[in-house]
Amino acid sequence: MGSTITKSIWLKSLLFLFFVVIVQQSIAQTGEVKIAGVVYDEGGVTMPGVTVRLKGSTRGATTDANGRYTFSVPNTTGIIVATYLGYKPLETPMDGKTAMNLTLIAEPKSLNEVVVIGYGTQKREMVTSSIATVKSEDFNKGVISDPLTLITGKVAGLAISRVNGSDPNSSAEFSLRGAVSVEGTSSPLVVIDGVPGGDLRTIAPQDIESYDILRDGSAAAIYGSRATGGVIIITTKKGATGPTRVTYNGYIATETVAKRYDVLTGDQYREFAKQIGFEPNDGGANTDWFKELTRKPVNHGHNLSVNGGTGKTTYNASVNYQGYQGIDLTTSRKFLNASGRLNTKALNDKLDFSVNITNSFDNKRFAEYYGFGQALNINPTYPVRNPDGTFYETPTVGFGSQWNPVANTVYNTNDSKESRFLGNTRLSYAILPSLKADVSYSLLKTSYLTGSYTSRDLLYMQTSGLGGTASRSTAETTNNILEATLNYSKQIKEHNFSVLAGYSYQNEFNEGFNAGNNYFNTDAYLYYNLGAGAALRDFSLNNRGGVFLGSYGTEWTLLSYFGRATYDFKDRYLFSATLRREGASKLGASNKWANFVAVSGGWIISKESFMQDVDFVKNLKIRAGYGVTGNQQGLQPYQSLALYGPYPYGTNSGYMGNGVWVPSAGPTLNSNPNLRWETKKEYNIGLEFTLFKSGWLSGSVDYYTRRINDLIGNYYAQVPSQIYPLIFANAGLMTNKGVELTLNAKAINNANFKWNIGFVGSYNKNKVVSISNDQFQGTAHGITDIGVGNMQRIAPGYPVSVFYGKKFAGFADDGGWLFYNQAGQKVTADNVTDEDNFYLGNSVPQYNLGLTNSFSYKNFDFSVLVRSGLGFKAVNGKRLFHENITQASTVNFFTSVLKDYVNAPPTFSSYYLENGNYLKIDNVTLGYTVPVKKSNYLRSLRFSVAATNLVTITKFSGMDPELGLNPFSSTGVEYNSNYYPRTRSFTFGVTADF
Repeated sequence: MGSTITKSIWLKSLLFLFFVVIVQQSIAQTGEVKIAGVVYDEGGVTMPGVTVRLKGSTRGATTDANGRYTFSVPNTTGIIVATYLGYKPLETPMDGKTAMNLTLIAEPKSLNEVVVIGYGTQKREMVTSSIATVKSEDFNKGVISDPLTLITGKVAGLAISRVNGSDPNSSAEFSLRGAVSVEGTSSPLVVIDGVPGGDLRTIAPQDIESYDILRDGSAAAIYGSRATGGVIIITTKKGATGPTRVTYNGYIATETVAKRYDVLTGDQYREFAKQIGFEPNDGGANTDWFKELTRKPVNHGHNLSVNGGTGKTTYNASVNYQGYQGIDLTTSRKFLNASGRLNTKALNDKLDFSVNITNSFDNKRFAEYYGFGQALNINPTYPVRNPDGTFYETPTVGFGSQWNPVANTVYNTNDSKESRFLGNTRLSYAILPSLKADVSYSLLKTSYLTGSYTSRDLLYMQTSGLGGTASRSTAETTNNILEATLNYSKQIKEHNFSVLAGYSYQNEFNEGFNAGNNYFNTDAYLYYNLGAGAALRDFSLNNRGGVFLGSYGTEWTLLSYFGRATYDFKDRYLFSATLRREGASKLGASNKWANFVAVSGGWIISKESFMQDVDFVKNLKIRAGYGVTGNQQGLQPYQSLALYGPYPYGTNSGYMGNGVWVPSAGPTLNSNPNLRWETKKEYNIGLEFTLFKSGWLSGSVDYYTRRINDLIGNYYAQVPSQIYPLIFANAGLMTNKGVELTLNAKAINNANFKWNIGFVGSYNKNKVVSISNDQFQGTAHGITDIGVGNMQRIAPGYPVSVFYGKKFAGFADDGGWLFYNQAGQKVTADNVTDEDNFYLGNSVPQYNLGLTNSFSYKNFDFSVLVRSGLGFKAVNGKRLFHENITQASTVNFFTSVLKDYVNAPPTFSSYYLENGNYLKIDNVTLGYTVPVKKSNYLRSLRFSVAATNLVTITKFSGMDPELGLNPFSSTGVEYNSNYYPRTRSFTFGVTADF
């Protein structure tokens, strides 16, 4: 028994010891210390999203929306580390404390911001190419119907112009570093969230987080044959870890006409007609036709977004609606956009999966551009309506005569329903800590359904016998993009390098259908019942010009392999190289594939030991690059092939044989198996700097030179051997040279008052060197005819779209024109020929400047954007007709004729050439952020008022001196017959964050 007792005591002792160990372990566990605090920036503002952790461990947390953090540590003897992008890492010893508030110090923005470089990102300091970035906080405010106007005046070298005035249905025209093609497109490639070829109209302006503009060839070469015009990369807003945040942005706005032409009133017209011996039809009225065509529009926009994330998943969703009215009677636009973005991580954060979906719907009613032109033409003594309420028309009304512009606007319907879908899914996997694979698939789908109808009540429809005309068309584009990349990065002591290899496949299919008919017995159908028109089935009718039926389908494919290598040594000696090999189905059989290469390097001089004592230089970097890019965006899918169709092309497609009509088919254009892309070779050298101890002044200077070879165009062909006298081919050379300057200054940076200044300036010199080669001969040729012959020219040795015409020498005693001939003699108009024409001046601004001043005082903020275009000539085409009394039967006159007028047939010459230089106060915004007490619901509230296109200072007599940027868009010319007024807009906005 004693043994049993002994064993029992021993067992109980073991159990007791085990219990003691468990208790001690439990005490050790429960003895952990919880630390907590708040993270602030230098201004005392709490910072959400900051990573706070215990150094040397995995313990940590991320600050919430109020900047608070809390987590447990084993003791209070360690070091707490706080990190946040753009701020200096902070290490703070705990020294026994459990309550620790932390303050992070911002590093210079230019050094720490992350730049999207195409298929990746890079720290700004390490970039060796010319890339400009604009963040959402720096966007222009006000009524934004086109996403590009968010950054107007913000990027050196990027010119943006609303060539169609303030028409809410028009898109901005833009170019980067000047024209890069004569007959192709000069517009940059747009990349949205990594999807090349994205449509700006797909996304809502409020969803955009940033723009990264790849300006030089070494940056853009990664996109190969579509990047000659540069690349604009748009990044939309993503979700962020933290509690759900709901944000509402809304505005209401109105517009007024910024400038209108002063034409003769009815009374002035009657008196002036007597003075010049003209007997007009007197309708007995005194009509202000421009006023009759305009209204006070009301525009409004609303954006609701939800943003948040828990654990490894983040999300962002938004709905945007914008309703626009044009300044004219009927133009409108209703835009609805919905988007969602989801990102999640798995497999210990090795797997990253994201989905972005954006869908937009655009309902548009288009403007009647000729209406405003006709408002300047029509006799001001005519009334708008007859006594019975019907529209007044002259008995002989017809196109080109004195038709009623109000009736034409009301009786013409031109609508479009457009939908755009952009879906992108991306899968990234970290195979190794230094090796990551990325695969993405994108679908872009655009659909158009348009309809137009001209009422049978319009007098011209009655007198011509057309009885109303209707048309309908559909168009659909489907774009599939598959891309895959493999990225390897490694650091070996002071050497850092990364290598990217990628594959890209893009296929686009376009199809459409269109039809038209006339002779309708009622307007009730509009364009919804084309079969109701009699002309489609009754061949005995005299006027069947509105009858047509057609369809089409086209397809093209782009296949690419690309790679990029970057290297830096000691974080100061930088190098990058890119290669893209690309094949395009649009090109000729002999030239479907090409290589696009780029190299660039940089030296961060400020990190050298000999610069350490230079206190006023915080950062100094020099960089240089060379890149080759291509351009095939202006090509249609089958222009290298001999397409078959009705033959001979341009005829009624057949022959008479033995009294019988024999239809025929044959080639519709000359084939060219050697058709290839335009190629741009670009050199760029740049300097980036941040000066003074606080880094209050920063900026960059770039110089570039571009040579665009193998210009695409129609050139003369040898017949026979070729079927037609023109062939679409490559020949010629164009150059661009320029300088860009960017400056950012924190002039005042106090706790209560801040003043920031941003300046961008650029100079560009464009020249067409040649439009021929050994095989194809091109000759200088005229463009831009507004009814008086060509006013501009494409010619070797001059800028694209240079003004070309007669040199004005005065007026003869009989009022006729006098011009200088090539010998410098004054001669009459009858004694000059085309050989006596001169090159008269550049039509595109050579200098573009932008200056932004931003102020904040306590809760108030105020900003002003001033823009300027200098160094170009402009022509107000309306002057050729509305200051000329020989046109008395077709136009009203400007009031300037009361002092002086022209009495000779309209002829373009240097007499009509004006100084196009301008200075605009383009955007003024005043905001107030309401102090909000701590609340579970409302986080922030801001009200703002904004004015756009407020003041324009110019000597140009036209409506607006911004007159186009790309060749063949009549740069520098304001048309006489069709235009849309430029307006000032005034906006009240509210932003609430919940």
